[in-house]
Amino acid sequence: MNLLSDFKKGKKAALKQIYLQYHQNVYALALNFTNDVQRAEDFVHDVFLRFWEQRRKLSEDHNIESQLIRTAKFYIINQLKSNKWEVACNAQKSENISQEIDIENNENQLHSLNKAIKKLPQHCREIFIMHKLEGLTQKEVADYLNISVKTVENQIAKAISELKRHLI
Repeated sequence: MNLLSDFKKGKKAALKQIYLQYHQNVYALALNFTNDVQRAEDFVHDVFLRFWEQRRKLSEDHNIESQLIRTAKFYIINQLKSNKWEVACNAQKSENISQEIDIENNENQLHSLNKAIKKLPQHCREIFIMHKLEGLTQKEVADYLNISVKTVENQIAKAISELKRHLI
């Protein structure tokens, strides 16, 4: 039985096995970001729901755990930002998370993400970190760097495209 292919085919037994195997890791990640037990539990439910909904897009080249943790990390960050909760995450925090969470193969994925971010052109990387990791709005980034909001939008789109290319 190939767990990833069964999961991608929509087999609920595969979802159950993935949940039982990895829900504690997702919970630890969520708790690390939120420092709130209830919010972390809510995020675990939402992350597994999102992972299920996006199962057909999963890559056969990467293991389930690294894809689940990547989904969880980006989902949690986006939720914290969209709800205007303070995100205590920056580039150093990402590195600390990869060291604190002892998940087999996930550490490689987080290192890959950090490497990919470091490979971005300096200006693009700076804008991406300020907006996506430090939680500044596009307007705040534009004002801080004395550039247009459109430039910020373009650089963020470029960064996301490059990161997807490096990670997928």
